[in-house]
Amino acid sequence: FVYPHLPLYWSDPGRHPFLATVDGKLAGFVLVKPGSQASSHDMAEFFVLRRYRRRGVGSRIAHEVWVRLPGRWEVRVMEANAAAQRFWARAIASFTGSPAVPGRIERDGEWWQLFSFDSSSRT
Repeated sequence: FVYPHLPLYWSDPGRHPFLATVDGKLAGFVLVKPGSQASSHDMAEFFVLRRYRRRGVGSRIAHEVWVRLPGRWEVRVMEANAAAQRFWARAIASFTGSPAVPGRIERDGEWWQLFSFDSSSRT
């Protein structure tokens, strides 16, 4: 697995790596980078190990990241990934208390669903 920007997450102050654990065991990771708008965050990578999926762990991880980094957020999901779209819509709505309605954007010839919201009011 090659991720060319990975070293930047330990040297660029605008990027944030997180390791998630459950009962002291690694459950996943999150990589956050600067968003497209000034002072916004982009959920660049989000991964939860299969054994922890569908148990609320992913939502708890996302919520903790949003609390630790309050402000404007962007979460992009490939348009073909319906399961991820449902996950993010639920996770964002349960965090903000409002329905999460994505926009549609095109980047490099691919279509994405883009969720935008502000986590500041929750902290």
